[in-house]
Amino acid sequence: MPLPNQKTVEKYREVSEKLANPSLLSELRGLFERRYTLMELLEWLHKKVEWSKGDIVRHNDPMEIIIYGKGRCGEFGILFTALCLAHNYRARLILDMTDHVWTEVWNNEQKRWIHVDPSEKKIDDPLMYERDWKKNLKEIYALENGDVENVTKLYKMTEN
Repeated sequence: MPLPNQKTVEKYREVSEKLANPSLLSELRGLFERRYTLMELLEWLHKKVEWSKGDIVRHNDPMEIIIYGKGRCGEFGILFTALCLAHNYRARLILDMTDHVWTEVWNNEQKRWIHVDPSEKKIDDPLMYERDWKKNLKEIYALENGDVENVTKLYKMTEN
């Protein structure tokens, strides 16, 4: 029987594979008249999906998230990652094992992954979790089309 962390990583690994589905990306692309910037995608997402602390039905499918219109960090991260992929950005889902989900988008000019927290509408502030939220980060994984990479060091203020 897999450990709880392994189950969670596997769940998000499977979600990351589904986000690369060409028919899903085509359907999402059809919602837009042109290619949006990251900030425009964040604004669009916040108009379509309300962040909710309450008792909600959780969704892993981007179209279901849009239809349901409510979510938490998981839904925001999944939908934003899918929207980025539909707009031809290279993007991956980020899973923090202390209970948070966000996105990274590849920047060709800088040759690096850019942190984007769609729940918070924050771009390129990877230390915010330890600095502002006072989180004690343990394990953070990047999931891209079924591949899993440990990226914990990118989000830690100090090496512990």
